[in-house]
Amino acid sequence: MVFLIGNVGGDAQLQSKDGRKFTTFRVAHNDRWTDQDGNVHDSTMWVDCIVNDHPKVAEYLKAGATVCIIGRASTRLYSSAKDRCMKAGLTINVERIELVGGKADPVPGVLYDSNGVEHRVFKYYFTDVASAQLFSRSNRAFQTDPSGWVSPVVTGGQPNGEDTQRDNPTA
Repeated sequence: MVFLIGNVGGDAQLQSKDGRKFTTFRVAHNDRWTDQDGNVHDSTMWVDCIVNDHPKVAEYLKAGATVCIIGRASTRLYSSAKDRCMKAGLTINVERIELVGGKADPVPGVLYDSNGVEHRVFKYYFTDVASAQLFSRSNRAFQTDPSGWVSPVVTGGQPNGEDTQRDNPTA
């Protein structure tokens, strides 16, 4: 299992192969260090990421977004036509994504059904209840699709009850 924190290099892409849907994106991990002579060095490593069977995750993975990726790593060798040499690359099969940043999450970390039962929402907006309407502590309405993906209820072109309250306790 590996953990990677970095910035998404470009908007995530939905892809399909042999009837399977998946999302791909690249993350830049930047490293800076000072050598013994006082020279500052910068290094960027690009990591390819694949998320299987979660097509809605792509809408949250926009260029520049800071993310924490957790998953299984694999390496690959390839021939670089540009550099005319063999290179190695790193790919992470993503098991969990957390958005890291200063903006409030559009979906809180805890929602409640009409009976007041609490449902935890993972950072990539998935919960254990399907096809339901849920509410935040500030009474904003959210809906889940048949797979459990959470999205705000939109009325009049705007998410309902939009406010500046940050009601995600996990952020």
